[in-house]
Amino acid sequence: MLLLSAALLTACIDNSKVPDDALVYTVEVTGAVDTCHTDGALDDGWQETFEYAVAFDASSADLYMDGQPFAAGTLSGCNLTYQSVVIGDDERTVENDDGSVVAAPIKWQLTGTSKIETDASGDACVDGDTEWAGTETITVISAEDDDADESKRVEPGCTYSMDTVGDYVPSEG
Repeated sequence: MLLLSAALLTACIDNSKVPDDALVYTVEVTGAVDTCHTDGALDDGWQETFEYAVAFDASSADLYMDGQPFAAGTLSGCNLTYQSVVIGDDERTVENDDGSVVAAPIKWQLTGTSKIETDASGDACVDGDTEWAGTETITVISAEDDDADESKRVEPGCTYSMDTVGDYVPSEG
């Protein structure tokens, strides 16, 4: 779970601030499928809430999470697709069963697809009372964890899939 929080929060593209005209959503991210661990660490319904902001330039979209840029994408009708840059965590460590801690740098990339409502008109993009519904997948690009116990290793190509559901936050201006 720490991997996902770090992945999502450190996936910065640059240090620019969220544009004033960005649409803001409160998005609940819930772990759905974990192919990286035999115990399915995320299959237990890991959950965290973030503030997403989406700034549009025609059909191009820049996504921000908790005020930090984290992905770029496109909007086609109600469908938003996005992808982060490849993100690395050179400080990642793994605790083995014997209590030893070993370095285990990792790199990953997040992709997402969501249906979103882009205004307060209540258009029928998303079923129900929510204005954001989709999935995100973190794919491990590389992991240098050869010194970790086999059960603690993460194989390149494995994925963490998450469901996303959110509500539009009206601007105060």
